[in-house]
Amino acid sequence: MKHCDKKAVTVNVTNRCNLRCVYCMACAGDEQDKAYSIPLDFALSGIRDALEGIPSGIKAEMLRFFAPGEPTQDMSVIRQCVDYARQIRPGCIVELQTNGLFENDDNAKWIAENISVVWFSLDGPASTNDRNRPDAFGKGRTADIERYLGIVQSRTKVGVRVTVTDEFLDNQEALVEYYHRLGVKFLALNPVIRPVKRGEQGLISVNASSQMRFAKGFCRAFKMAEDYGMEFTNSMSFNFDEPTNVSCRSCLPMPQLNPDGSVSSCDMAMYRDTKDELKPFIYGEWDAEKKIIAYDNEKIAHLQSHRLESLPKCSKCPIGKYCAGGCIGRIAYQTGDVNSVLPEICAATIYMAKHIPLGRMQYTQTHP
Repeated sequence: MKHCDKKAVTVNVTNRCNLRCVYCMACAGDEQDKAYSIPLDFALSGIRDALEGIPSGIKAEMLRFFAPGEPTQDMSVIRQCVDYARQIRPGCIVELQTNGLFENDDNAKWIAENISVVWFSLDGPASTNDRNRPDAFGKGRTADIERYLGIVQSRTKVGVRVTVTDEFLDNQEALVEYYHRLGVKFLALNPVIRPVKRGEQGLISVNASSQMRFAKGFCRAFKMAEDYGMEFTNSMSFNFDEPTNVSCRSCLPMPQLNPDGSVSSCDMAMYRDTKDELKPFIYGEWDAEKKIIAYDNEKIAHLQSHRLESLPKCSKCPIGKYCAGGCIGRIAYQTGDVNSVLPEICAATIYMAKHIPLGRMQYTQTHP
């Protein structure tokens, strides 16, 4: 499944979080004095529009929960959104990306029984994860997260998304071995990228770790993951299973309903006052008085123009059809131009393509 086939409407539930990850992409910990959740009427309206193909003409096929904070901090919103989506489309696939630190066993059991795919963010054994992802009191909670992972995994599909710090760049096999012992079958690894701060101005390097070191470590671990029967991917290889001219669902665009009432197409643009370089991804706004979402058709057309054939450098690349330009959020974040390229990421992607057979492994659960 190429990434653009993951036609999901995303509800970014809340900016509240029960962890204080040291590298938090969304800087949710900085938002705790202004904690809020997505307005329910906005979320339901956005879900209805997306499932009906409004405004892009492309119908969402699944419902996804993510957040600049931890989505399960507002289970009421999640429950009501799931019920509503399945009224419109019975059997609608639902995905949750979570830090896995649920408030109680009842929430874990409800998630296991009602969510189709659950992606846990877990950075490895407690010695690493407790340091990278402490709770609000500085305490490591890996043992609790592993227990909840076991509860959920017993009843539904579970994947793990790992933020790979320098400690494991050259030894990703150790991560594969750890998750294999936990029974995980879907594993997505990504190197650390720098946080996206609200209102931040100016271009900045996106990479906090060497992309090539990550790529080499990933390729060494790939055979082990394959032998264990894992689907093993990252944000540079997520189109390696089949050709595409669309890099990701952001280019369709598939909507992300943000907690401040804005609509985005990219995980990196979670507020209307995001970095200027990421504002091309903000293409809608909730009108609380009229109870409708106002969409910007010019921005939609601009996103939909981002295709392999419109990218001169990428269209000539030998692996262009298995990348289609890569993550445009990263590109915009660093260069200010969604049609540009990031040489370090290009080199790492090409390296992986030479060491991982293209078009062979079919991903049933694409990158979260």
